[in-house]
Order: sequence, then structure tokens, then C-alpha cells
Amino acid sequence: MKRIDDKIKEIEKKDKNSRVLYIIIVLLIAGFMAYALSSEKTKKEQGETIVGQEKTIEQQLVDLENKNIELKATITRLEKSQTPIGFWNQTDEAKNTSAYINYILHTGKPEAKDEYRAMALENIKLNETTGKTVWLFCGRKSGDKISSDRVMEVIYRKDETPSGDALPIVGDLVENNTSNRITYRNFSGGNVTGQNNDSDAWKRGSKAQVLDVETAGNAVFIQIKF
Repeated sequence: MKRIDDKIKEIEKKDKNSRVLYIIIVLLIAGFMAYALSSEKTKKEQGETIVGQEKTIEQQLVDLENKNIELKATITRLEKSQTPIGFWNQTDEAKNTSAYINYILHTGKPEAKDEYRAMALENIKLNETTGKTVWLFCGRKSGDKISSDRVMEVIYRKDETPSGDALPIVGDLVENNTSNRITYRNFSGGNVTGQNNDSDAWKRGSKAQVLDVETAGNAVFIQIKF
């Protein structure tokens, strides 16, 4: 009877060992599968990252090529602007009062041609440029000079070299040599009327072309575009 009990215990022990081994094998298989799935996921993510990087690099190459094209165009424009005709064409394309005035006053290289200066003056006069057209009191005259309350100086006159205190005439370029000046929309009855906003003030240091000149006694009023 004892021998039978020992045999049963031996069988139970073997069965227990088998179950432990089975569990270990199952755990190993599960661990391997988990590792395989994780590796596959990592591989997939790495693949997606590589694809994303390839797309990013391709876009960067496209961006670099576009910038290269833009840079070449800029260099070409700069090279052209360094010639007299290129300098004028660049100015004329802007259709801007300030650009025309800067051209007229330009000295040095590239050279500003007198014929183009005349065209620039005419374009401003004909209102073919962007800018502000206003009236303002510019001082009091004495002969052909402005001797008191002068708020500007003449800095350019076609075919002449006038003094800064010269009485302005149509076509002159003048510069505000005092402080910001209040401007007006109209000249009427010997005075300027219709005050503009502060944003339309003629700023100190600003340059403008004279479009019209009116006097009332010794008071001088000018219409300018800047």
C-alpha cells in the first residue's frame, strides 16, 4: 500500500513539474511574441520616420532651389541697377515720389542722367506717382528770398544752383529744415484751409517737389508732393 502511495506522489510531482515547465514555456513564447511585436512596431515607426525625413529633405531641396532662383534674380536686378539705364528703370518702375526725388538728387555711381531727372520731375508733377499732395505756409518773402519764418530750403532747381533761402518756384525740390509742419488740403482766399491729419504732416528732414506757389502779401504758400 505504501509503495502505491509513493508511486502516486511521484506521479503528482512529475505532473507538477510538467505544469511549471509548461507555464515557463508559455511565458517564454508570450515574451518572444511581445518582443517580436515591439520590434515590428519600432521597425515600422523607424520606416515612417525615414520616409518623413526623406520628404522633409526633398522639401528642403525644393526650398533651397527656389531661394537660389530668387537670389539669382536679385543679383541680376542689382547688376542692372548699377548701370545708368538700370538705375533709372528701377526708379521708374517704383512710381514713387520719394524714389524719384532720390534719383534727382543722386550723385556718384551709377550716374543719374539729366534727361531722366527731367522725366522724374515731370512724372511727379503729372501726379503719376504715389505720395501725398498738400499745401502749407512756407515763410515770408523779401524780394526773391524768404527771409523770415522759413520752414524749408530749396535743395534743387533744374539748370540752376539756388541758395537755400531762395523763393521756391514750381518744379523745385525743397526740404523741411525745421520741425514737423501742419499741412492743408486747399489754398483759398489768401490762406490754406482744410487741415490734414497728423499722419499727413510734412516731417522734418523730408523732401518734396513744389507743384504750385501762392502768395498773400509777403506770406508764401506752397503745394508740395512728398
